[in-house]
Amino acid sequence: MCNLSQGVYERGIEKGVERGIQQGKLENAKAMAISMHNDGMKEEQIAKYANVDVELVRKWLGFSLD
Repeated sequence: MCNLSQGVYERGIEKGVERGIQQGKLENAKAMAISMHNDGMKEEQIAKYANVDVELVRKWLGFSLD
């Protein structure tokens, strides 16, 4: 593989790893949000602690009208 191809390939791997890490963080936040909601916490407070938008929390909990 030439240097340019190798660089493009390696950057693609890096981006894939970064996306995987982000996806994992969101999956963990979703699981936490569901648990917090089951314990009676309000969506706004869940969003604050999960560091995500309230609308995303509502979507996770099945409250979204989309």
